[in-house]
Amino acid sequence: MATLEPDSAGFVTPRRPAISLPKLRWTQMLAISIFYLALTFHWAALGLIILPSQVFKLVGDADKGVALAFVVVPGAFVSLFANPMFGALSDRTRGWLATWGRRRPYIVMGTLVNIGALIWMAASRDILSLAIAYAVVQFSSNAAQAPFHALLPDIVPAEQRGTASGVMGLLQTFGTIGGVIIAGLFLDSSKPLPIYRQELWLTYGIIIVILLVLMLVTILSVHERQGASAQLAALEAEEAAANPPSVAQTARRPWFQRIPRPIVLNIAMTLIVAGAAWGIMTLWNALNIANIQINSNVEQVILEIIATIGLLRLFDFHPRRDPDFAWVLLTRLVMMLGIYTIQTYLLYYMRDAVGAPHPEQQTTNFAIIVALTSLISAFVVGWLSDRYGRKRMVYLAGGFMALVGLIFILSHSLPIVLAAGAIFGLGYGAYQSVDWALVADVLPSHKNYARDMGVWNISLSLPGVVAPVIGGPIIDSFTRSGHSLVGYQVLFAMAIVYCLIGTVAVRYVRGVKK
Repeated sequence: MATLEPDSAGFVTPRRPAISLPKLRWTQMLAISIFYLALTFHWAALGLIILPSQVFKLVGDADKGVALAFVVVPGAFVSLFANPMFGALSDRTRGWLATWGRRRPYIVMGTLVNIGALIWMAASRDILSLAIAYAVVQFSSNAAQAPFHALLPDIVPAEQRGTASGVMGLLQTFGTIGGVIIAGLFLDSSKPLPIYRQELWLTYGIIIVILLVLMLVTILSVHERQGASAQLAALEAEEAAANPPSVAQTARRPWFQRIPRPIVLNIAMTLIVAGAAWGIMTLWNALNIANIQINSNVEQVILEIIATIGLLRLFDFHPRRDPDFAWVLLTRLVMMLGIYTIQTYLLYYMRDAVGAPHPEQQTTNFAIIVALTSLISAFVVGWLSDRYGRKRMVYLAGGFMALVGLIFILSHSLPIVLAAGAIFGLGYGAYQSVDWALVADVLPSHKNYARDMGVWNISLSLPGVVAPVIGGPIIDSFTRSGHSLVGYQVLFAMAIVYCLIGTVAVRYVRGVKK
């Protein structure tokens, strides 16, 4: 039987109980994971094609970088807290809602709200409306994603995690291909506004249909009663029956008295630090110290980083207690920062540096090449990582992606850029296929899979905040000075540094030997 002890946030965490999970057929893995194809279709279409194109159509060329950051950054910040929050809620689902499972209700509800927010995005006629709608999309999508990502460590046995991660990599590849093909095929910002809006509605409509259909396939295929969460629930019931609570323990207290003290202190300290930082930055600008003004985007990033640290502590992230989990988090954070630095402004790079006459289409072509070459590495590397080690695959992936950044700096010929997409695809597919398996190996707690996966996904969300805020002003500044090419070279040099740091950091994950 599992023994239970409170963690530092006041939650009860088991001491690694013995969990037995049955082996899955590949068709079961595919059916359970298929929703990931819809999610990657959704985000590839939005991130690579739709949002940059829609923002450009709304504001024009001069301010597109900052405007895109204005839309993307609040949504990325929402995902910082939404993902671990819904993961924690999923882990602690009880009562009548739990009869449907701990994960499935959130996947269904999150997807339905996501669909409504996509309709709002399609109808947006100004940047502010688009930014608010995008934030709702991030919130609702993460409400579905965090419990979904917890399904795999909850159901897949350890010896099949590399294979399952490879399946996820393949689905991500197909989703990316489909998303960019559809968005690139139907969207053309050079067309008149009425025609462009029709294309926009059609593109959003296809995303909605795919999300809804594949979500239903996944939730109808999952048997949560066989998973680790269900087994832990049974162990908890046995423990409760063997040790019934006293009368004092069962007495009802007001809801505010039931919130653990560490949580209250953490929230209060985060608000105090954020308020102090905001006050200092406001005073700095008012006094015009050193004739340097801290712009709103920088202020926003600083406040969001403070909030992120608070969120990590709120959801029981302790690097000293769980160093392997912390290193995996750092590895993914800087690696994704490099990827986002390239991905967010790829369409504008095609327009300004490469000089592509139809940048949406060439961005689509690049993404298709990336996705196709990812197929070569995604499933194979996931399988190889079970036999030859996760770290070696990350070293390989980081080297390939850094090389692509170097090629982008040195050459701006369309054929060479597209060829570089093939190299990027090999590295990106290798990294994505082993990424999930690596974190599954070092998750701190069996009981809190969804919460910990939500914490891990902060390393995906935070780069989405930082990359646009850094990249947007750089691009706009060099564009206004007539040296747009130099701006992109600076961005890609930064991407190289990020990928190299991420590659080196994985060697410090001690729980994964090779």
